[in-house]
Amino acid sequence: MKVRFRQTGGFGGLVLGCDLNTADLSRSDREALFKLVKQAKLASVKAKKNEPGRDLTNYEIATQSRGKTTTASFDDMSTPSQVEPLLEFLRDRMRAVPLE
Repeated sequence: MKVRFRQTGGFGGLVLGCDLNTADLSRSDREALFKLVKQAKLASVKAKKNEPGRDLTNYEIATQSRGKTTTASFDDMSTPSQVEPLLEFLRDRMRAVPLE
């Protein structure tokens, strides 16, 4: 499984994120990531962004597994509770990434 995470916006406007491939992770990280992605139920997360929140941080998480890609987008004010543990895992691994 591959996971692409991007965090944009906020006061500084930085683009942060990470690209993870479970084949490259330790066994414990791989198992944790599989569990967190399953718990997050990304396919059921509807794109939510609050218009009045200019300085909100926006998130995009995309997973690719067995030829299927699932993407979820949301901001600070609309982060689904089931996604928060996955978001924390990904934030711990993020770094500055170029604009795409």
